Amino acid sequence: MTVLVDPSLTDDELRQTLYDGKLIVLTRLPAVSEFVDYCREQLTELFKPHDPLHAHEHIEPAEMAKILGVWKPRFIHSERSNQLVKRIITEAGLPAEFTHYDVPKPRTSFPAGHLTTGVAFAFPWHRDAWYASPRQQLNWWLPVYPIREDNSMAFDLDSFAKAVPNTSGSFDYYANNAKRLTTAKQVTKEEQERPGATTHQPIQELIVLPSPGSVLMFAGSHLHTSIPNTSGLARYSVDFRTVDARDLVADRGSPLVDVHCTGTAIRDFHNIGDGSAFDEELVVKLFGAPPDDAMLVFTAEDGERSAQSV
Repeated sequence: MTVLVDPSLTDDELRQTLYDGKLIVLTRLPAVSEFVDYCREQLTELFKPHDPLHAHEHIEPAEMAKILGVWKPRFIHSERSNQLVKRIITEAGLPAEFTHYDVPKPRTSFPAGHLTTGVAFAFPWHRDAWYASPRQQLNWWLPVYPIREDNSMAFDLDSFAKAVPNTSGSFDYYANNAKRLTTAKQVTKEEQERPGATTHQPIQELIVLPSPGSVLMFAGSHLHTSIPNTSGLARYSVDFRTVDARDLVADRGSPLVDVHCTGTAIRDFHNIGDGSAFDEELVVKLFGAPPDDAMLVFTAEDGERSAQSV
């Protein structure tokens, strides 16, 4: 099991290292520290007068779902959030000309017995590839406050390129976009399709605990899971994803060994330099034509509509 910390790599070497299944932690990017400070300011304002780490002790799950259902779309699509993410990517050495990214997603993990569905869903063993991500997808994950072994996430590196039984065959990306309109209403029961491994028992789990101000990078094909939060503290993190246009065209990426979902998330990615999406003709050539009634992307306007319906 290999975790590289601040490796000296070209952008091509960095991407290939991740495609090969290694994990990378970057600790020296000024934009990450700035992003963490920004997130803490947001959460402090959102939950005042309560400490964000203990907000669940004062706010019932249904009310928490409403609060997060309004705040998360606003955070995801804010100019400040996205500008900081673009800076993180370029500071890591990935060229703006070829790098496309998806908007940053804030994640919340509350202790067992509180909100664990919808906007605070705790993911089982899964690969992002089971959610119709392209094999070129790289994941960036950063904690907002210090994390611990009892509220973080775990990797099964031994299964990186080994097929495991899973429910990804029931997942369609376009149908899932439509279901996201009601995510904030899911308080006691998870209603979205969430593909996961079935009866998976890893031989060995790896837990990586990057400190706030660091970012963990891994391929979208990695098998990983949310660790049940028994810490007594809320966990806040942010993740986003990138795809290199050159790798997409050349079909370079991490292995897809057990992916059975339909649709594609590639239209969610936009160039960090000029904001352009991938050419639709290229997308159809690589991933096939979508159904006529498909909801191809979940937009900022959809997120606002979802929040207003809570």
